[in-house]
Amino acid sequence: MLSQAEKHDMPTNWSFNWLNLWKNTDFECQNIVKLVYNNEIWGLVRYGLYPYPGIPCYLEIEQLEAHPISRGKTAKRFIEPIGKWLIWYTVKVALKFCKTELEDPLIVLVALDTAMSYYSDKVQMEYLGTATIAPGEDGCAFRFLRNAAVTFCDQQESLRGVPKLYGQQ
Repeated sequence: MLSQAEKHDMPTNWSFNWLNLWKNTDFECQNIVKLVYNNEIWGLVRYGLYPYPGIPCYLEIEQLEAHPISRGKTAKRFIEPIGKWLIWYTVKVALKFCKTELEDPLIVLVALDTAMSYYSDKVQMEYLGTATIAPGEDGCAFRFLRNAAVTFCDQQESLRGVPKLYGQQ
């Protein structure tokens, strides 16, 4: 189940400091969503939706992490269903609220170098080059244009099924 996260959902034993992020998040344009399975949080995504007048609306995925157990102890890997469902959710939000032109970015993100193959090969986002994450720390910038975002969602739903809203048959 995907739903809005709350402060008590922030893990303290994952790679990223989610509790500190929660304290510093401006929730006016941002949200943190959790993926829950069997009453355990398996993934979190923080995104910002920027529908400001005068500039094309876009959604930025600012942090994405799967539960450390799901990534394995010996191999550096991302578990596809968790990350892909969190990305699927953010794309659906962007498609609903952003009325962009086909050539305007709909989804953008900057990831650590270690996640480059995940976003380029598994998620198939367009690689744009390097970008600064923080002072002295570079990462890899990616984007989805509208058509690529729709294709990603269609592929995810074709492979894993079409989600239902909670409470619907």
